[in-house]
Amino acid sequence: MKKLSGLWRNWLTGGLMKIEQENAAIEHSAGQETVLKGIAAASGIEIGIVLVVGNTPEQPLSFYETSPISISEQDVPFELSRLDAALETTRNEITEIRNKVKVSLDEKEAGIFDAHLLIVEDKKLKNEVVAGIKEKLLSAESVFSGVMQRYITAISSVADPYLKERAADVVDVAGRILGHLLGWKRTLLEHLPGQRIVVTKELTPSDTVMLDRENVQAFATETGAKTSHSAILARSMRIPAVVGIPGILSKVRNGDVMIVDGYQGVVILNPSPETLEEYALKEAENEKIYNDLLTESGQRSETLDGYRIALAANLDDPAKAVELEKYGAFGVGLFRTEYLFLKDHIPTEEEQYEVYSTLASRCGAAPVVIRTLDLGGDKISSLINFDQEPNPFLGLRSVRLCLAYPHLLKPQLRAILRAGVHGNICMMFPMLTCVDELDELLRILEQIKEELKREKIRFSENIKVGVMIETPAAALAADQFAERCDFMSIGTNDLVQYTMAVDRGNERVASLYRPFHPVILRLIRHVVEAAEHAGIWVSVCGEMAADPMYIPLLLGLGIRELSMSLVSLAPAKHVVRSMKYIDAESVAERSLLCSSHQEVKEIAETFLRMTARGVLDLNIT
Repeated sequence: MKKLSGLWRNWLTGGLMKIEQENAAIEHSAGQETVLKGIAAASGIEIGIVLVVGNTPEQPLSFYETSPISISEQDVPFELSRLDAALETTRNEITEIRNKVKVSLDEKEAGIFDAHLLIVEDKKLKNEVVAGIKEKLLSAESVFSGVMQRYITAISSVADPYLKERAADVVDVAGRILGHLLGWKRTLLEHLPGQRIVVTKELTPSDTVMLDRENVQAFATETGAKTSHSAILARSMRIPAVVGIPGILSKVRNGDVMIVDGYQGVVILNPSPETLEEYALKEAENEKIYNDLLTESGQRSETLDGYRIALAANLDDPAKAVELEKYGAFGVGLFRTEYLFLKDHIPTEEEQYEVYSTLASRCGAAPVVIRTLDLGGDKISSLINFDQEPNPFLGLRSVRLCLAYPHLLKPQLRAILRAGVHGNICMMFPMLTCVDELDELLRILEQIKEELKREKIRFSENIKVGVMIETPAAALAADQFAERCDFMSIGTNDLVQYTMAVDRGNERVASLYRPFHPVILRLIRHVVEAAEHAGIWVSVCGEMAADPMYIPLLLGLGIRELSMSLVSLAPAKHVVRSMKYIDAESVAERSLLCSSHQEVKEIAETFLRMTARGVLDLNIT
């Protein structure tokens, strides 16, 4: 199957090399082996020949800036019609890409391009360009380029890493519109000249989905982050990727041999014969290890000394529920509902009810934990009027947003309660810091139950209600939360970030993001003790739950349920089945006495090597 490459914009990627150059004979330069560290964006190992995209002075890697072109007043209508035509052509183009992605991947990945369509249809943006054409008497491309340059610069300069990543989406759409205004013909690369590893400054989402999947072995980029849309798409497409590699374009050339290690987040240029042999074996071993681990999916998730550990799945797409049995998941430990709000409209109560009830029916008697809307911070919906905040992670997000805008919360609570009659649904509130927030949420929940009774609508009257522990304040107040709810789930991603006061997306301080820190372990232990005293259960649904290195520690601290991505379940189950619970308790007790994260890490790694060594090299999260 052939796929057309989207790497066509001179202003963004630096342009593609001429087809004649790509098809020319490639001679590998036997340079010195060089290891470059980046961010592991999509797991896997690939060994191949580099295809460099960009990196020439004549082909800039930033947004294309046009020279101002003056027009007369008589030309204004013509320029406005050109603008309308460029917008319409771009809209059709993105819609076509979205439809292709929906068929080849799934609805979630296709939904990324809904945001691209919203940019095209942004009336404020169009009005600003129209006003510029009329008032400044400049051509459509001159005004559009200036407006978009300003927007892109503003988004790229904000402190929040998530918003910085979204600048790539704006650049992607802006380049398409500008390309049509300038009459550029897209350079469509139907297929690469054989198997290649693509190296470039950055890949936009549309670049990524249009890559020739038959010949693109992997990609490595100079910019990017693990949470960028391109990284998300790479994981869905199962293309190994390492992003955020400083200066890689100055170190590689077309034809170099490269190893991309998407597990460890490194690329190796001009590897020695010994390194090549080592990675060829590692690639084969990883595949065999994972396939062997999958054979354990049907086995009980319990330790050697008989302690049962529930392993559930994190989902954001109900269609994925059909894969729970394949990967051996015990229900859904976290269903992220915010992705329903990242489409082209705010979902109605009925639309949400259909999604939740379908999920519950597919899971049968297995529990399904539905997290209420968790927007804000790094998840911004264009459908909701978010005021610009200096630090959105400390602003109006999650339950704060829902309590401020009840029209978002109440239909969701009604939908979850109604769907509860179709299966074993639980409801969970995220990002709580104070018990009075929970009290208010529970009061609203009771009001909605009374409404449903008056309307004679069936619902789950005794639905279990839980809270997410994601802040130090919530962890320290766990005893008070435990008195008011049926279960608690620890979201370790935010708990670590807020406790260590570290933005893990900021490369300057990312090394201080330390889940192994004894302080984090003590907070987890405190939450577990509060849950045990109240007689309720507690789980972990953050990245720590999916990493084999942390699993013995979490179990030893008293966690009896872990929730993670589907592909992480097989290694996690193997770790659980390879150890004794009593030994995990010993590891946890020793770790709590440590004074640094490095000490804890050494204890955890040593224990894992003794019990389940094979998963150490299979870092799937």
